[in-house]
Order: sequence, then structure tokens, then C-alpha cells
Amino acid sequence: MEQSRLQYTTPVKIFSLIAIFVFSCCTLFALYLFGLYIIVDRNISLLPTPTLNLACEDTACLNACIRRLPDFEVPPLYEHSEELSKEPLGYELARYRLEQDGSLKRVAVPTVPDYLKPYQQNTQLHQHLWDYFTGIFPHDQKIRPSYMVIYMNNEEKHFAASIADLDGKWSLSINLIDLNSPQAVISILTHEYGHMLTLNRSQVRDTTVQFNWNMNHKEFDKMRTSCGDFFFTGWQCTTSTSYLNEFGNRFWKGEVYESWVNVFLPPNKKASLRKAEIDEFYTKYSDQFVTEYAATNPMEDIAESWTEFILRPKPSGISIADQKVLFFYEHPELVELRGDILHNVCQYAAAQK
Repeated sequence: MEQSRLQYTTPVKIFSLIAIFVFSCCTLFALYLFGLYIIVDRNISLLPTPTLNLACEDTACLNACIRRLPDFEVPPLYEHSEELSKEPLGYELARYRLEQDGSLKRVAVPTVPDYLKPYQQNTQLHQHLWDYFTGIFPHDQKIRPSYMVIYMNNEEKHFAASIADLDGKWSLSINLIDLNSPQAVISILTHEYGHMLTLNRSQVRDTTVQFNWNMNHKEFDKMRTSCGDFFFTGWQCTTSTSYLNEFGNRFWKGEVYESWVNVFLPPNKKASLRKAEIDEFYTKYSDQFVTEYAATNPMEDIAESWTEFILRPKPSGISIADQKVLFFYEHPELVELRGDILHNVCQYAAAQK
């Protein structure tokens, strides 16, 4: 009987010791976390600072660099936000032209409501945006804005930025309302740079058939036929060696293209109807697009995929969306360009105080 009691008591003691040990560890860890909270709350400088790697070649160091970039100081529009939202096209605040010596010349100062005048008069912010874009993104004569438009639009479905080809010269329009973080600015400008890279005059050409905002399938097919074997974006023919020709013929063939055409036609379709149809199109082919906005058309698709290529890690999946990002890795000059952009972002961050 004594031996049986001893055999029963020993496991109970062992279990009790283990429980005491676990409780002690948990208590010490909780005290450590509480102490760390108190320390950090009083001295935020004790938190580790991301190391800036000026030879940055991956997304981890890019994110560290972006976190060091200062916010653009755009005062909030709390009192007038609703009023601004009632203006569907927003307001153009200023227009600039790039001079031959590289300086910006203000060429238009439109009339705006009084509450927007501080934004219109902030030429230092406008110059900062220009320097930011031209300092981070490499350019040549084909990929360089000749004009910059600063505007403010708070309508529900507004654009953060846009580009326009004005007789072979690019105009970059930037919406101040969306400059809410360095990450947002980098993403917006990377997307627009992707448009200039893939839609410049060496990449696309006009169709021999005039574009018609009310065109039907027959007129669309006539325009598409005028492109021959080269990919038709819905507006222009791609050239034989263009990125969009290769991208479109690989990823926008067959069913997905024909389904998109039904969404696209006619081009002047009511915005709410188009939005509903694009949503349905994206839902059906969601594994083929890196974002919902990429499903808008082939030009937005390649620009969104380009943005993922620049700002995200190299994908390891097998979805068509992943393949679209991997497409850019097939071109050594684009991989080199990616490295230059990452390097420039980190150089810019290192220069900040």
C-alpha cells in the first residue's frame, strides 16, 4: 500500500512543478512586455530603425526606405470635403511646362474657390512633386513628362493621377487629395510611369480606322483588324516589339478578351453600368488580375502588373496574375530598371533629415 501511494504521489509532484514553472515563465514574459511598453511609450527612439540599403534590390529594404520618406504636407479638407465632392471633375489648380533648361514654368492658374487657393499657391509642394517623380524614375525622351497638372478631385470614383499623350509629349496630372502617405505616392507614380513605359510612341500607334465613342462590335472588329497580328488595346495598335503586344497576345487571348469587349463596348457607356460589368468580369477571372482595377482594360492591367513588379516580392505562384508579374522578369532591361528605381527611392530616403 505504501509503495502504491508513493507511485501516485510522484507524478502529482512532477505535474505541480511543471505548472509552477510554466506560470512563472508566463508571468515574467508578461512583465517584460509591460516593461517594454512603458519604455517605448516614453522613448520611441528605442525602437529599431530600418537600415537603409542604398544597393537595395529587394522589397524588404525598399519598404524600409519608403518608411523613411516624409509625408507630403497637404492640409486636410475636412470643412470643404463635401462641397468639393459635388464637383464631378474637381478643380485644376495649376499647369506647368518643362522648359529646355529643365526648370518648371507655370503656364496656367485657373480660377478656383477660395478654400482651394492655399493648395493652388503652394508652388513649393508642386515643385517637390515634380522633383520626386523625376528624381526617382529614370527617363528618356520617350518616358518624360513635358507638362504637369495639379488638381483636386474628391468625387467618389476619382483618379489619383493620370497621364495623357499630347502630340508625342506626356502630361502628368496629380490629384493632391490622394497624397496621404509615401507608400501611396510611390504606388501612384509607379503606375503612371508604367503607362508611359508601355504606351509611348515606340510601343503603340493609332489605328487606320478612327476611334468612335459609340462604336459597336462591327466597328470594333474593323479597328482590331487594322492592327494585323499586333495586339489591339481597344484604342490603339501595339507595335511588333512592344511590351504590350507581347503581354496582350499572351494574356488577353480568346475568351477573356471577348468577355472584356462586351464590357468595353460602347466606350461611352454609363459609368455605373460599366463599373457593375467590370466587377462581374473581375469576379469571373479574378485569378488573372493582380488587382480589381487591372481588369478595367489591357492598358491598366499591364500598368498594375508593372507596379506589382516594382513594389512587391517576386511571386512564386502559378496563377495567371503571378505570370503577368513574372513577365517583366523575362526582360533584363526591365529588371535593371527596377533596380534603378529601388536604388533611387533609397537614395532619396537617405537624403532626408
